[in-house]
Amino acid sequence: MRKLLFAISSIFLVGCHPSPDSIRAPGSAQDMSWSTKEGTATIAGSASMRLFDHRSYPTLQGGNMQFAVGNGHELTCAGHDVQLLPQSPASDPVVDNMFRYGVMTGPKVASADVAPFVRHVTCGADGQFTFSNLPVGVWYAVTEIGSKNIAVKEVRTLPDQTTSVTLQHRWNYPPSWRHGPSLW
Repeated sequence: MRKLLFAISSIFLVGCHPSPDSIRAPGSAQDMSWSTKEGTATIAGSASMRLFDHRSYPTLQGGNMQFAVGNGHELTCAGHDVQLLPQSPASDPVVDNMFRYGVMTGPKVASADVAPFVRHVTCGADGQFTFSNLPVGVWYAVTEIGSKNIAVKEVRTLPDQTTSVTLQHRWNYPPSWRHGPSLW
């Protein structure tokens, strides 16, 4: 019996151990100073989402049923600002606020603690963007697709490598982009 309890508790503890990918930066906004240094990493990405037209059909119970029609059409980030924020305890709530409220600007986004460390590029007509000369670290890529559809992706850069990233808007609830619809 003791061996069984030990085995179960060992499995539980091993399952709770954080992976190296989940380790976050400690400290304050000053800890984002690493992000201002010149580096050799590149992030090349795209951002898009597919929208479908819907048709409504009456049901026998008196309600309506909605169906997606056709292949839909794709929206991209073309012409929108793409922001790259260094991951830190100061930038985490800023990114969550952007996603939750569908905003790329505002008091939380323009906070004096975070704004000096944010990098910007304009998304090309093809929905592509590139950030070059980045230091190694964990970043948040954030952009708007269409209107008020904020897409966020955490990206880890490596020295002398190009990291490819695809940003896709999923939905705005729950209030954090970190939790997808599979939780509901």
